[in-house]
This record gives sequence, C-alpha cells and structure tokens, in this order.
Amino acid sequence: MSYRDLVPLDPSLPDAHSELETAIAHVRSQFGRRYPLAIGDREDAGNDVLVSCDPADPGQVVGEVSLGGFSHADQAVRSAAAMAPVWSRVPAEERASLLLRVADELYRRRAELMAWMAFETGKSFTESDGELVETIRHLGWIADQLTSVRPVRWASLHDDYVVEEYDRPLGVGVALTPFSFPVALPIGMAAAAIGAGNTLVLKPSRVAPITAIESLRAFRAAGLPPGVLNVVVGQGSELRDALVHHSLTRFVAFVGSRTGGTAVQAGASLWQPDQDQARHVVARMDGKAATLVTASADLDWAAREVVRSAFAFQGQKCTSTAHLVLVDEIHDEFVDRLLAEVERYCADRGPAALGHRYGPMISAAALAKVRGFAREAASYGMVLRHGDSQGPGHFIGPVVVDDVYSDTPLAREEIFGPFLSIVRAGTLEHAIDVTSGSGTAPAAAAFTRDAQEVARIRERLRTRTLYLNAASTGSLAGVRPPTADGQNHNEPDDPAAFRETRTVMERYTFPR
Repeated sequence: MSYRDLVPLDPSLPDAHSELETAIAHVRSQFGRRYPLAIGDREDAGNDVLVSCDPADPGQVVGEVSLGGFSHADQAVRSAAAMAPVWSRVPAEERASLLLRVADELYRRRAELMAWMAFETGKSFTESDGELVETIRHLGWIADQLTSVRPVRWASLHDDYVVEEYDRPLGVGVALTPFSFPVALPIGMAAAAIGAGNTLVLKPSRVAPITAIESLRAFRAAGLPPGVLNVVVGQGSELRDALVHHSLTRFVAFVGSRTGGTAVQAGASLWQPDQDQARHVVARMDGKAATLVTASADLDWAAREVVRSAFAFQGQKCTSTAHLVLVDEIHDEFVDRLLAEVERYCADRGPAALGHRYGPMISAAALAKVRGFAREAASYGMVLRHGDSQGPGHFIGPVVVDDVYSDTPLAREEIFGPFLSIVRAGTLEHAIDVTSGSGTAPAAAAFTRDAQEVARIRERLRTRTLYLNAASTGSLAGVRPPTADGQNHNEPDDPAAFRETRTVMERYTFPR
C-alpha cells in the first residue's frame, strides 16, 4: 500500500457500508472488556479502574481501563530505560520499516478504529476516517524522514581538526495525549519518538483511552519489542507528574490545554537528586482559532468552511474556529448565510455510530462547560442560537453569539465546544488586529479573493499557521502542524524533535 494514494472511505458505497457495519458489530461485541496497563513484556491489571462510556449513551459501558499510580509510572519509565540502549542501536531503515508495518496494520483495522472512535468519542465517520487517513500518511512521511536524513555531517573550521556531527536519540521519553485526536496523536507522537530511536511511556487521555490503546496495538502487531512503548492511564495529575518528574525521563511530548501544558513545562524543569540531564519539552497547547471574512470573499464557500471548522466534532479541536471576524460591509448578509448553513450541517444529529454527522460532547463535564457559557452569552452579545440540548447523551446544538467584543470572556476563554462568537470589524486592518488578538491561536483562516488583501493578511496576521480560503481545521501529512506558542521548534509528531546533535572535534596534527 502506498500511503500517498490513500483516499477517504465513502460509507455510501455498498462495500464500505458493509465493512463499517461489520466493524460496528465487532466493536459492540468487545464492550465491557478490561484493558490492563502495558509495561514492558507484562500487562498489569492494577487495582483501580476507569470506566469509559459512550457519550451518546452514557449508560453504555465501552470498556474498563486499569489505572496506574506512582509505582506504575516508575516501572514504566524503568522499562523504557532498560530498552533504550538496545533500541537506539536499531538501524533507521529498520525503524522506518516498522512504522510502515504499523501503517499497514492501521489500514487493515481502519473500519474497526472508526467504530471505536464513534462509540467512545462521538466522532463522526467522516471525521474519524479523515483522522485515520492522515495518520497513515503521516507514518509514511516519518518513515521517509528517517531514511532521508544524513547520519553524519563533516565540517572543519581549522586545517588541523576534523569535526563530525551526527544526530542521536534523546533516550527515554513521556508522551501525554488528549482525546481530540485519539488515534492521530498517540500514534503520531509514538511513531516520531520511537522512529527517532527513543523509548517511550505514553499516557493517553483518561477521557477516551480505549481508542488510543486499541490503535497503539498496531505497534506490537508490527513487531515492536516489549518495553520500547509502554502505555499507562491515570486519573488527575498524579500519574502525569510522576512520569514528568522521573529522574530517567529525558524528554516530554505534550498536546493539550494551556493549563496542562504550563504545568508540564514547570514540572519538567524540576531537577531530581539523581537526575543527570535536563529534560527536553515539546509542547503544543490549545488556543482559539479565528476566521476572518472580507467583503471580497466567496460568501457561500466561506460560510460552508466556517461551519465545518467550527462544528465538526462538535468544536472539540484546538484549531476549531471559535471566533468569526466579519467586516461591517458583509456582516448581515454573511450571518444569514452562516445560520442557514448551521441548520443544514447540524440537522443530521445523533450517535456517530449510527452514521450521524453531528454528535455529542465528549463528557458530562465538557457539556456542562458549554452550557455554562451559553447561559452567560446574552451578557456579552446577541444570541442567535442558544444550543438546544437533547438526551440522554451529552448532546448540545451549536451556540452562535453575534456582536461580541474582543475583550470579553467569550472571546478569550477556551470553551472547546460548538460555540461560535462573531466580532464586527470596521476595516480590513481592524479585522486583522482582532483576528490576531484572539487568544493564543494555533491557527487562523481568512477568506478573500482580493490579491492585495491576501498580501496584507499574510504580512500582518499573527498566527503560526494561516489557512487562506480554507477551514482552520485539518492537517496535511508532511506539513508542519500548528503550535500555539509561535516558537520555531519541532512538533510532537516530528522525529526531529526527539533527537539531539552531537559534535566530535578531533585534532589530527600536533604542534612540536
């Protein structure tokens, strides 16, 4: 299989529909299983369990996951440390080949993993398949990176020295992943770290751990030796801190909220008595993406893309559009088109496993947060859609609030749900300023057909990743993903982030 040739699945086709129906039935038959911790060559059932339920039907148990604590964190890190010298000596070509076998295994289980995502996260088949396609493509890209990098570089500033530079793995790492991409991020971060020659302890989100665990089984199926990848799940911050603070942890890869990310960065800076090297942190933190629409835009196209980026997966992506910035000239006309598109997009509401496009929030806590902001929305703007709820699952319709000021909580807080705030701007320059100031946005989008406006937006809009005439969500394999902090570092699913350069300077002539 060529990862470049992979195309999305079309559930309307008979073969694809049959494949999905079979996968759904298979996953249902697995409900209620207990998932142990995977540490080295053993599985630890633990004492405590986390129950994962279907957000569309909270009474339906998807499965139980063993919870780890401080002792499990220590065991997992030490297991990874024991394998680090062995795995680091495996040639890059062999590691790349293993990642391609992981891609093949994900492709083989494609429909099954889509079903797990639908049941455990409420992600639609369209969204889940898109995630799997990009994950498989990204594995191919990582494999290409591993085999295209020159292992040794030679340079000399002086005639009597030979200078050798080469990359080497960092060692033992910890990866902390969120629920928003329960396959792409665990697989991508594990592949990048392991592909670069490191060993890893991965802690998936406690909100949707089973999908991550099921997808990570592809590594073992591909022939990854025990101990190279260890998987542990925990409640609260105890397990996270135990992993991050461990003296043998050499690097931490994190994707998640700003609160969690700053806690990880602070914890990684703490020096333990038996620690011998500083920890390397690669963090991608959530922000609030904004979309700007100018008077020259194709308004119908922009409305469709804004709605998709704001409400796909119920707005639970770090690049989901949370702010819409409209110039006054087209405000009223665009809002009418937007609301019509919202009605059309979200009319197909229901459980993702039944093929619906608009599903539930991930949890009761996430639902309560959106409801809380919806109740306060009238204090900050004109509520155009109130976010109607329907049970018994964690369902809430889109919330749309117009005439929001850019300095209000609606414009600053991470709501992380189907909540769209509309801000007016008098001019293009004002619109660019408002869009640039929409929190720590990892991405932004702008819609315009005017070349001069494109040039001005490219020059002045402050965001790490800018989408022009396209939705702010989505990624392309091999394209550097967005980050919220704006630093020019590598990303948590890029193998270059988990290697360091060693320089050896050898003198070969000696003065007499």
